[in-house]
Amino acid sequence: MRIPPISILPLTLALIALVIAGYTTGLSMYVTIGLAAATVLVGIAVIFQYVGSPETKQVPLENFSLWADVGEPGAELKRLSPDDIAPAVRIASADLGSIATNAELLGARISLLVGREGFEGLGEEKLHRQVENIARDLNAVVKKLRATNGFPPKTMALLEQHAAQSDRIANKLFGFERGKSEVVHIYVEPLRRAAEKLSRDLRLASANMSDFVQGAAKETSP
Repeated sequence: MRIPPISILPLTLALIALVIAGYTTGLSMYVTIGLAAATVLVGIAVIFQYVGSPETKQVPLENFSLWADVGEPGAELKRLSPDDIAPAVRIASADLGSIATNAELLGARISLLVGREGFEGLGEEKLHRQVENIARDLNAVVKKLRATNGFPPKTMALLEQHAAQSDRIANKLFGFERGKSEVVHIYVEPLRRAAEKLSRDLRLASANMSDFVQGAAKETSP
């Protein structure tokens, strides 16, 4: 146990008072001993305040400056010609990578609340695990895009699937915070909005990638 430095002063003064009491007699001795005892009590109170009431760790409020600003994922694909496959892959990979980063952050933020007082039941749905799976799948999609230098089949379908899952996560967060205290609302509401944005970003990315792939297919068809 580490004794707080502020408690050293009253304990030192009490020791000095006891030493002085040894050289005094009569009323002065009793007064000195009384002052020493009072000083010791002050020191004990300070120690108890520091040791008996530990500072509780607070959940950090959401800082949206940490989230990647994706904008409209895949919007740049609209400006490319159908044969610009390599630039299209780079654009789609960059946007999906940013969405995956946001999904990882959302999963981490939800996991911070699991098990804390007032947030009982949030971990039963394992929402943070679901968001982590979405991030992992998105990172796998990015690797496939770069490895094949193209858009593998079922890529857009996978994005739509995770967009629907993100909607369900947002709805579960909304259901969880409904009827709860203001503190729960303050922490959960930003995460619900983030889940909704994750869904929108995935659908926009899927739609823009699908339009580009269809245009490229028409360009190469006889």
